[in-house]
Amino acid sequence: MHGFTRRRLLTFAATLPLSLALPLWARAVSSPEVALQPAYAVTKSTLKKAFHAEMAAHLHYQAFIPTALAVNFANIAYMFRTFSISEKIHADNYQRVLRSLDNNIMTKNIKLRVADTQTNIQAAADKELEKIETFYPELLGRLEGESHDEAILNCMYSWKSHRQHEAKILEIQKYSGFFFEGMAGQIEDMKMDFHICEVCGSTIDEIPLTSCDICKNSMTHYRPVARPVA
Repeated sequence: MHGFTRRRLLTFAATLPLSLALPLWARAVSSPEVALQPAYAVTKSTLKKAFHAEMAAHLHYQAFIPTALAVNFANIAYMFRTFSISEKIHADNYQRVLRSLDNNIMTKNIKLRVADTQTNIQAAADKELEKIETFYPELLGRLEGESHDEAILNCMYSWKSHRQHEAKILEIQKYSGFFFEGMAGQIEDMKMDFHICEVCGSTIDEIPLTSCDICKNSMTHYRPVARPVA
C-alpha cells in the first residue's frame, strides 16, 4: 500500500468527496496486508471437527451393511442404514453452516475399518457412546464462547439424536461380546420401522404421530427408511 497503513488510508479517505473516497475505503477493507482476525474462528474449527466425525460415521455405517446382509442379519443391516442416513443429515447441516461462514471444507481421506458384524457393532456402540458422553459436550462447550446460534443449534440436534437410543446402545455394548449371538437373534426377531427427521436426524422406530421431539418441526419432515437389499 505504498507506505500507507490501513488507519492512515481510512483517515485520508474520510477527508475526500464520496466519489473519490469509496475506492480507497474498498482498498483498505479488502487489502490482504491488513486482514482482520477471522470471524468465528473457533466455531469454524469446531464445526469442521463435527463434520468430519459425522461423515466418517456415515461412511462406516454404509460399509457395515453388506457384511451384515451376508450373514443374514437383516435388522442389524437396517439399523446400520438408518444410522448412516442420520449421520449424513448431521454432516450436511454442519456443511451448510460452514458455507454460510465462507469457509472452505477440506475433506479428509477417511480410512474405513470394516470387520465382521460383531466387531462392527461393538465399534459402532463405542463410538456412539463417546459422542454422547464426551465428544458433543466438549464441542458445545467450545461453541459457547462465540455464540453462533445456528452452529450451536445443529450441534445440539446431533447430540440429542445420538442420545435418543442411549439405553439400547448401552445394552448392545454390554451384550455384543460373549453373548453376541443371542443379542443378534433378539434384534432379528424385532419388528423395525425406522423413520428419520430430515431436519435434525432424529430417528424413531415407529410411524411418527406428533412433531419431532428434537427440532419440534412437523412430523411431515420424517421420512421412512427403506430396508437395504443384498
